[in-house]
Amino acid sequence: MDINDIFKEKVTNTTLNASKSKRKMGAAPSLRELKDGGFGFTDESSELSKRRRLDDTASHSEDDEADEADDEGGRFFSDGLTTQEKGVMKWVDHMEEIEDTLDQASVQRLVLRLERAVSKNTQDRIKHAQAPELFSESEAELDEAIQRLLMLANDVQYLGILEELGAIPTLVGLMAHENADITLNVVQLAVELTAEDSWSQEGESQEERAAVVGFVTALADNEFFEMLGQNLQRLNEAAESLEGEADRQGVFQTLALVENLASLDVRLAERAVKTAGLLGWLQSRIRQPMVKSSNAPEAAAIAVDSNQQYAAEIVSILLQSSPRLCQEAAQSGDCADALLTCLAKYRKRTPTDDIEAEYLENIVDSLCMLVATPRGKAVFVELEGVELLVLLQKQQQHAGRLLSLKLLDYALSPPPPQDNSEQQQQQQRPSEAGSVSEEVRTIARRYIDAMGLKYL
Repeated sequence: MDINDIFKEKVTNTTLNASKSKRKMGAAPSLRELKDGGFGFTDESSELSKRRRLDDTASHSEDDEADEADDEGGRFFSDGLTTQEKGVMKWVDHMEEIEDTLDQASVQRLVLRLERAVSKNTQDRIKHAQAPELFSESEAELDEAIQRLLMLANDVQYLGILEELGAIPTLVGLMAHENADITLNVVQLAVELTAEDSWSQEGESQEERAAVVGFVTALADNEFFEMLGQNLQRLNEAAESLEGEADRQGVFQTLALVENLASLDVRLAERAVKTAGLLGWLQSRIRQPMVKSSNAPEAAAIAVDSNQQYAAEIVSILLQSSPRLCQEAAQSGDCADALLTCLAKYRKRTPTDDIEAEYLENIVDSLCMLVATPRGKAVFVELEGVELLVLLQKQQQHAGRLLSLKLLDYALSPPPPQDNSEQQQQQQRPSEAGSVSEEVRTIARRYIDAMGLKYL
């Protein structure tokens, strides 16, 4: 039917008056449909006839009131959707509610959405390699698909479905994504899923913890920790831009993941540290603060930044929770060297804020764990740690003095017994069990020679 035929038809008074009504119609029907339905041409519907008569007898004042009502809450403020469009929106809202309530089917939809987003983004990046604006939309969809998986933190029992559907390699592959934001989203997802709140809430059994351990193990088997170490190296915390702030947040998330693993299963933490080379990175990070670039004079005076303090805390947590890592760190001597270098800065100064005070405390706690081992005591003497303790006590700085006494106590204490069998311990002679090791004797002599007793 020609659309011009509609406008050639005679317009009746009823049609004109109907246009003033506040009623809203759906999709505009054709003239033939109006005729067949009797709208405006027959009187089959009494209700419609009533409305017509009301429209014909409406006064000008009522029209003005109607117009005012339209402005306040009528057609100009309505959604303007047809019945069919409203039905579609209701269906979309219903599907979102279904996704918010996790079950096996909803997790499968989340994984399918992730796979589609990854595939679409990969294709767009290849097709529009020289025009980033053309694949920004698919990148945003990928970001949203990853964020959707955060709902699994509330029901970690469904984490096994990710491995069943092959989503683990997909997540690990995103760790090499060119967009650092996508990579950091994956790290954030791992942090949320391994957080203690997700598997140790009141009333939960060991099944939730086993599910999280299985998830992290699957990530590790797909070289997630290797990618984590590589990603950590490319983050630039000193950048003078929004990217620098995002990188600093990425470092924080990585450290939070290591802390979560130490609480979840120390064996996973050990595997992460060894595979990603985290101990060496931590030793470097605790030495040097990454101060935000700013023209403000107080920015240059920052001695310890938040991530530097967090790195020192992670070192302390790892050495206390893992005897194996503590023994390895003591054997190399690099960790003790880094910690003593950090401690030496406080010979003539005290912490200026809570962050720096906590940083210093973590440094001393880490040294205490190292000097509790026989090899750690020997390294402590080689690196002139005893003389440093005397200098800290000599300055009479309250914080440094108390912490140095704590460190001296650990250094002069006998090392803990090795993991010998019960029979071997029973066969050990009493004189050997109570004897003082040569390392302890050496530390005591060095302390006395340095006039340490004078400052006790």
